[in-house]
Amino acid sequence: MLKKKKSGKKKEAEEIKKIAEMANFIYIRQKGPYGNGTPVLNAKHLIGNEPFAMLWGDDLFFGKTPRLKQLMQVYDKYSDPVINAVAIDDEGTKKYGVIDGQEIEPRVFQVKSVVEKPGPKKAPSRLGAVGGFILTPDIFEILEKTPLGKGGELWLVDAIFTLSKKRPLYACQVDNIYYDIGSPAGLLKANIEISKFKKNEFD
Repeated sequence: MLKKKKSGKKKEAEEIKKIAEMANFIYIRQKGPYGNGTPVLNAKHLIGNEPFAMLWGDDLFFGKTPRLKQLMQVYDKYSDPVINAVAIDDEGTKKYGVIDGQEIEPRVFQVKSVVEKPGPKKAPSRLGAVGGFILTPDIFEILEKTPLGKGGELWLVDAIFTLSKKRPLYACQVDNIYYDIGSPAGLLKANIEISKFKKNEFD
């Protein structure tokens, strides 16, 4: 930012300052077993007794309404954990957790269970748990007691399933275009398709 000020780029410097002031960024070194439950547990001391969002860094969602806002709207209405959900095909049932639930209003489901990567024959639906969650702080105590699962890893979905036995769990099928950029092919596809979007398409 200092370099931009010296070069006379005051407008750019102010934009950088504005972005930096939008949020506090805290970095945590992950300690514990492999698995996507461990980073959540590592953040316990920062989150405290508040609901929080967990979002994957290799998922992109494009739409008029941000996907996190859609999840928050469901949480604000029901005050219980919310899963980000998208429609998936047969191949998706091998890559994602699949939701077994009942639609209670358009795009909102009450979840019975989430089956981790069951494959097309055993999948209870074609609705995938993809892109993150809004969770409540009672997930921490459950994670601490959750045994290691498949591959000797601590799976967040196992803890969420336990949580669903104690309180309602919802899924929001977000109204967005979804890109999985966790692979070179997915990243390339996203770049190609996003480059074709009109400038005001999602305004």
